[in-house]
Amino acid sequence: MDDQLDKMEDGSFTAADKTDTVEVTLNGHHWLKDIYIQDGLLRLGAETVEQRVNEALVKAGAEASASIDADRERIDAAVAEITAEMSDKERE
Repeated sequence: MDDQLDKMEDGSFTAADKTDTVEVTLNGHHWLKDIYIQDGLLRLGAETVEQRVNEALVKAGAEASASIDADRERIDAAVAEITAEMSDKERE
């Protein structure tokens, strides 16, 4: 569990939009830690920039969620194994 908490605090998940003009970095809590917007992109208008930022945020959020979900599955499996071992020992 400590590993998962550390990953949520210190881990970083970076993703870009499909045109690689926006890149965002989130931590495991899905907090925005960094954003890069390519020079000149703002000239395309707020709506375009919003769309690309949101696209990158969704991708980074999905990566963060997948990583945390994998950690939770690993923790659940470890708890199930420990519980089974305890149950086996009680039967002896």
